[in-house]
Amino acid sequence: MKIISLWAAVFPMTFLLTTSRCEPQYVDNSRVFVEGKISGNANAQLPLKISAGNIVITETQTKSDGTFKMGGPGTNSEKHLEIGRKIISYQSNVDCKLSYDSTTIVLPSGKSYFKFSNINVAL
Repeated sequence: MKIISLWAAVFPMTFLLTTSRCEPQYVDNSRVFVEGKISGNANAQLPLKISAGNIVITETQTKSDGTFKMGGPGTNSEKHLEIGRKIISYQSNVDCKLSYDSTTIVLPSGKSYFKFSNINVAL
């Protein structure tokens, strides 16, 4: 009898802890990789980050020549490459889109590797 009442108390708590949340769901052993080069004025040590929702996946800075490489855990939702400067144009191996304010490149879900041969940013 005590075992049944204990199970009745634990099961609802387990259910509540395993239901979906407002955060992105991470895919087991999945990674996201982004690399590229930023051109434009003052492209050295430009801060970059990849985020999903309000969770930062990874952060880095560009090297002195404007190149960068970054990676982190993958999610099943779209991710955002945040540059913090207005993006004039970009070339990528995957079809991406710009955010409404042109400071972020939206990386589609279902892809894990993104290579930007050139991202041209404004000063």
